[in-house]
Amino acid sequence: MKTLMDKIKESGKVFVFGIAGDSGSGKTTISKGIKRILGENMVASFSMDDYHSLDRKQRKERNITPLHPDANHLDLLAEHLEALRAGKSVDKPVYDHSCGAISGTVPFGPAPVVIVEGLHPFYTKELRDAIDFKIFVDPSRAVKRLWKLRRDVGDRGYQPEQVMAEMLQREPDYKLYVDIQKIYAETVVKIHESRFHPCLPGTGSAPDWYSVRLIQHILEQPVSNVDLPIALAKILRSSEHEFSIEFQRDDYYGKRVGVMTIDGEIHQSMIAGLEKNLGDILGTYTAISDRSQEYVNGIGVAQLILTWTCLEKLESILANY
Repeated sequence: MKTLMDKIKESGKVFVFGIAGDSGSGKTTISKGIKRILGENMVASFSMDDYHSLDRKQRKERNITPLHPDANHLDLLAEHLEALRAGKSVDKPVYDHSCGAISGTVPFGPAPVVIVEGLHPFYTKELRDAIDFKIFVDPSRAVKRLWKLRRDVGDRGYQPEQVMAEMLQREPDYKLYVDIQKIYAETVVKIHESRFHPCLPGTGSAPDWYSVRLIQHILEQPVSNVDLPIALAKILRSSEHEFSIEFQRDDYYGKRVGVMTIDGEIHQSMIAGLEKNLGDILGTYTAISDRSQEYVNGIGVAQLILTWTCLEKLESILANY
């Protein structure tokens, strides 16, 4: 029996996923989770930061933030996405965060699935038309602040006061140019502190547990053979950590959606059935079942459910291809 990955390869089609959101919002975490499950050899990903049109010095001179569309080569990105969809490689620009400079180009080849993550992947119609599946990551301000401090101070060498000042400066542009893009997303991922283990005020430490709300458009033709088994009996009998999952129907920006909220941590054995179903369909079960963590938090469970939704979309596109 052919797996979904076999069908994708045989189709010769390149699928593009877009993950939008603010800087430090967890886009890369979501991207890596999807890539791990789909298979490293099936996915190529890159950041829209590489398409900044102004370096850090030029932005400072012009008093413009990276969130402003004028500070980015959106037309060039649209051209490159179309080329990748056609199976062609591109000379992708490179932005060096360590010095804030644009440093040449590198060859970037297509893969069966391409993931682009960044501030503006849905900003223009040309970009939206080039993306098959759109995800918007929307953490609370408290979670975003903690994540951005962790990344920019720990990984990029900024001082904490620099990070906080930049976040305040960027907030108006975020509301004007980035936040509005969630209306185009098929899935919005809202991330809050867990009600079970919230971050202690003033500690500066990020919580390991999260409450994740997945707001997903309801597909007209869902994939019937992708089930979502969670071992409720095991949760009731033996779970040592607090965990909750809720589901409801709602309207979101005028569209009918399903809303799933996941909070706390769940033992990895309790979602093994979902991982196996995904792996059997994809043909990647050996790769995705190799979990090192005993417990999986809300983000980890959300990654699985997001991939489940991605499969529905891929199956839907292939059925009409």
